[in-house]
Amino acid sequence: MKWRPVLWVLSLALLVPALAVLALRAFVGDLFLVDSRSMEPVLHGDPKDGDRVFVRFERRPALERFDLVVLERPGERAPLVKRVVGLPGETVQLSGGDLYIGGRLLEGEVKRAPWVRVFDSRQHALDSLFHFDRPRWSESEAGAWRIDGRGARGVFARLRPRLQDDFLLPDGTRVEGRNPVNDAAVELELRLAANFGTFLVRLSEEGDLFWAELSRGGEGRIRARLLRAMRASAGDSAPEVLGVTEVEPGAAPWTRMRFSNRDNELELDLAERAGCLRYRYSRNSPTPRTPDGGMIHALPRIELGGDGLDLELRHMRVERDTTWESLGRFAVDGPEVLGPDELFLLGDNSAESRDSREWGPIPLSGVIGVPRSVVWPRSRARDL
Repeated sequence: MKWRPVLWVLSLALLVPALAVLALRAFVGDLFLVDSRSMEPVLHGDPKDGDRVFVRFERRPALERFDLVVLERPGERAPLVKRVVGLPGETVQLSGGDLYIGGRLLEGEVKRAPWVRVFDSRQHALDSLFHFDRPRWSESEAGAWRIDGRGARGVFARLRPRLQDDFLLPDGTRVEGRNPVNDAAVELELRLAANFGTFLVRLSEEGDLFWAELSRGGEGRIRARLLRAMRASAGDSAPEVLGVTEVEPGAAPWTRMRFSNRDNELELDLAERAGCLRYRYSRNSPTPRTPDGGMIHALPRIELGGDGLDLELRHMRVERDTTWESLGRFAVDGPEVLGPDELFLLGDNSAESRDSREWGPIPLSGVIGVPRSVVWPRSRARDL
């Protein structure tokens, strides 16, 4: 019968792609729906609209701290995505929102979890998060603000709320958190007049004030200083100068500045010089006490402004470090020593995550692969 060869060809045409897909899923990787919020904002989780992630199957992959992994656990209906924070043989502890490995905060230029955006002036009005003196601050163009503080001292914009574990979704929607955050970064671009005054970005943590200060240096350069003062109950202590440098502003009209404090390390990026000033300190000063013995924080957490200012700023972002809430009991009640074949896994959205704080260490055999990319929806498609 002439129709039999045709059916045979059609069957092969359908069977071969189906077998290829099965082989791909069995030996290479598969797509998984992220249905929980535990990894927000890195991965959007929702039972209907969550990110669909391509996971490459890798039994016993070579892992580094803060890599993302996918694991299977008994009793869970679907694989889970978490972040590696503790590696085999290490001692892990979570305290005050920070991660300690071997009893110490992470140091130097090691791989870390990504910074989390809590504000972006390209998506939100500056006055939605900061309070400032309107006559001195004015919108100069779309998304840019001019500060005219000529002849004036102490012209500042100050963060309105406490710094908590908020985050921005890709579309700019702010999701409010509930836990205080220790570490923060401010990034912006400046257009400086010939005599722009003294501009600074100040971050506070516990009883300390840290700031990066810019002023006019020699031969058109920008002079930068890092300073620290302790906020005592009777007032601020005299500032300690932690570092000084001078930087060429470059030919572009806008100068990029980024100032961060993470794991007791201050870092200033200015113009084209990343890390032009760095300073590591051993611990924070004690938080001042109120007369009734209660504790207060050295608020506001973020300030920017200065004296005699004549400049513009734009593209300002405020970011925070990942904070690990003290839920559960593993690595929270005390140090957790990992075995030679164990990992400690956490979710970035700590308040919404079930992870090793509750389960304890995870055997390497529980890891089925590494998420490589978000493939759907297409509006959120990206490599991880």
